[in-house]
Amino acid sequence: MTRMKRMICAFVAVMIASMLFIHAAMPVSAARETVSIEELIDSILGERDDDSINASSVSSERIMLGESLILNGAATGVDPAKCKYAFYFRPMGLFWLKLQDFGKESVYEWTPSVMGDFEFCIKVKCGRTTGKKYFKVRVSSELFNESYISTSYVQQGGAVELTARTKGGFGEKNYAFFYRKKNSIDWTSLSSFSTADHIKWKPVSAGDYELCIKVCDKDDQLKEKYFEMTVAEPQVKTPAEFTLTVRSPVSSPYFWECENEDGNILEYYVTEKPAEIENLRAYVVLEYHFITVSAGRTSIKLSYDTHSGKLYQLMYDVTVDKNLNYTVSEAEGEYSEPDMPEPEQIKTGFSICVAAAENGTRWKYEVSEPLVADISGVSDSDGEYDTYNFEAVRKGHVTVTLTCVSLKERRDIYKLIYDLYIDEKRNVEVSYCDGFYIEGEPLPALCCSG
Repeated sequence: MTRMKRMICAFVAVMIASMLFIHAAMPVSAARETVSIEELIDSILGERDDDSINASSVSSERIMLGESLILNGAATGVDPAKCKYAFYFRPMGLFWLKLQDFGKESVYEWTPSVMGDFEFCIKVKCGRTTGKKYFKVRVSSELFNESYISTSYVQQGGAVELTARTKGGFGEKNYAFFYRKKNSIDWTSLSSFSTADHIKWKPVSAGDYELCIKVCDKDDQLKEKYFEMTVAEPQVKTPAEFTLTVRSPVSSPYFWECENEDGNILEYYVTEKPAEIENLRAYVVLEYHFITVSAGRTSIKLSYDTHSGKLYQLMYDVTVDKNLNYTVSEAEGEYSEPDMPEPEQIKTGFSICVAAAENGTRWKYEVSEPLVADISGVSDSDGEYDTYNFEAVRKGHVTVTLTCVSLKERRDIYKLIYDLYIDEKRNVEVSYCDGFYIEGEPLPALCCSG
């Protein structure tokens, strides 16, 4: 043994003897735990790193917000009874934070409060040997697909807008749009995955279609939402209707006659309504229903002979355009009452009640076919709700869209889409309803009246 080695050994021996003497002289109350010879030697010789003793693990490399991550400290090749464990974490690329200092507890439960990528370190210490092990964990939230289409019914040549919308998820979102003919196997891509969240598509041929909007986040969560849509043949002109209501006293003979100049332009039928009582006199009420058939110009004449030398005549000039809309351009004649009967459209009403707009926001409405249905007014209820009232005018399909927009952020807060079918009796049927509204509340229902 060289002189230098002998000097080192002598120094170590003296230090050990000194520390043993100090420890023996220390009161029992001052000693927090028993110190072994090995630990004394380790404290003198210093620590060393050996990651091979660390067999730690984490419960998962991906968890959802609200779930817990279990960090399991474990050792291999050493006596577990002599091991201590410490736990650390950091948001990726930032400073380390200590979760638990070295202790006998080998399990730590961590619950995240935010999403992100995190790095964890579990240290295992056995004597003067310390082993480290690192883990990468992503905290995400569940991805929801809240996409929608602008309508479920278009005429051939019309377009439908597909809008991708998500809630939750992690990081940047990508979207893809697809369609196929109903009962077909293969899907056709309208747009492959990209950050573009909106597309307008004009179907080439009529038929029933299925649409699919896929959304994907950075965490590879993929959600799909499907829609059905009808593309109708070029629009068959929808007839318009109006009525003329006349009355005559029950106490005298009454004979109303109708002369329709051109039955190829207008057709009509008549119904008798319940009698009316006015100033102790009873009146018979007749309602003439006129239906547009084709474009052109015609006239209507209603006559009533009192058989007492008095003849009442009502004459109306009517023009029907190529879309079967009518215009009464002239009305004249003599009637038993001060005001001549005026043509009236047959209408029924429906309404949609929504939460009132708050400061910085406003509701706006859109009706795809104003000739089929149109807005008739808006009413409020103590500032809590707004009711949008509409009139169903004629048979046909119509889409009503209500959107609540943020004036500052220029984005849609709520969107409600109703595809409606109005039959010949003005019954209103909801064929499609979608959109997004106050979280936890259902989309407002359609209320019909009339």
